[in-house]
Amino acid sequence: MITVHGRLHAATLELTKSSALKQRLANAFSIFLKDLDADELPVEMRATFASLHAELEAVKPLPGETAVQATVRKMSGDQAEQVAARIVDLYGDLLRTSSSVTKLPVREKREEAAPVVPLLFAAEA
Repeated sequence: MITVHGRLHAATLELTKSSALKQRLANAFSIFLKDLDADELPVEMRATFASLHAELEAVKPLPGETAVQATVRKMSGDQAEQVAARIVDLYGDLLRTSSSVTKLPVREKREEAAPVVPLLFAAEA
């Protein structure tokens, strides 16, 4: 069984692949995070994950597609980048909250993506 750390790590790695961003985002969530039990996350991260989960299944799918695929299809490129950044942020937050060496508080969410995230999408430019 893959741990919550493993799932978030794998989702983050999925976001670094060379395929189109929307495809990477749909795959990262569908394969690694859709079935993640929020109770496996630290309490302070559960609401953020629940919000992300609801946001990625907000659109009613067309025949032959999932709600995640439909939702991502309807997103703008900027929206897809922001959601991908939130997945990376979740993984970073999990690492910070579960570090046995140094316990750092979960940082406040910011309006724009982390500086490293644009590097993940540079191949598409």
